[in-house]
Amino acid sequence: MAQISRRSLVKGALLGGASFATFSQLWGFEKVFGQTNGDDAQTILNVAATSEMFATTHYYTVLTESTIALTPDEVGMLQGFLDAELQHLEYLFANGAVPITEEYYFPENVYTDRQQFSDITEQVETVFVGAYIAATRQFAELGLSLLAGTAAQVAAIEQEHLALVRGIGGKRPNNVGLARAIFYDVAEAAPVLQPFLEGAAGYDGPRQYPGADAVREVIRDAGVVRVTPFTNVPPSAAAQTASVACTVTSGGQYNCNLRSGPGLNFPVIGRLAPGERLTVNGQVVDNDGFPWWRAEDGINWVRSDIVSVVEGSCEGLPVISDDGIPA
Repeated sequence: MAQISRRSLVKGALLGGASFATFSQLWGFEKVFGQTNGDDAQTILNVAATSEMFATTHYYTVLTESTIALTPDEVGMLQGFLDAELQHLEYLFANGAVPITEEYYFPENVYTDRQQFSDITEQVETVFVGAYIAATRQFAELGLSLLAGTAAQVAAIEQEHLALVRGIGGKRPNNVGLARAIFYDVAEAAPVLQPFLEGAAGYDGPRQYPGADAVREVIRDAGVVRVTPFTNVPPSAAAQTASVACTVTSGGQYNCNLRSGPGLNFPVIGRLAPGERLTVNGQVVDNDGFPWWRAEDGINWVRSDIVSVVEGSCEGLPVISDDGIPA
């Protein structure tokens, strides 16, 4: 059997449908394999941060400037995408990552044509999935097993985005049995994304990364559950001890919604302004897995991922039963 090159595998993975017919020409696949010496951990983190900042800018733009007729469910789904990408980016920042650039270019009509948005986003997410799979391999090879586990966590979420955005374009979401491992080293992904970083014919820009506060203003309380990264040490038994109360404030430069119950189906009855404090003394996990914290007044509820803890530990708040009494 003739040997199949990795170059052929990459093209085969990405040119699986007619809509991908110009993908290799558009993104310059001839440059993908120029770097074959592997990457150090800092290079991997920097490329990852660049990709996450690009994705955050992309999803922010479609939610704030797009003329595509998105349904309410699609808007909520994209807000979840945006929150996940911001969480990834902030995790990378906390671990010393430095993006290559904070300005990005986007194909013409990507924010005016539904099919164009779906196709381009699918292609970009395919690259992200492949890059994080490569990062998983490289971190493991470097002896950084906890980072390898975290990279695998991120790859799983990018594959989720890939599937859901196919649905926006009218395609079957679950079309593969395994995520496509199209890169061996993370640095191979950078040239593929070059038109988005430097511009090219048929691209508009540049667009500046909007910043975390502007992104959170768009997400509000429609984000996704915060999950512990694999790199985090499991909490000690002392940290798991139930606390009576803790104090929180807004998670950014915007007002947080306060609701009458623990879920998005409850009406907004107030706002928590930046710098304003709220004492919470109980929690409930909703059907989507989000912890909601109850204010000590017993009336207001706030979702845990949109606020910051400023005093005490909220991790062990008593769980509230249906009758409002700690279970």
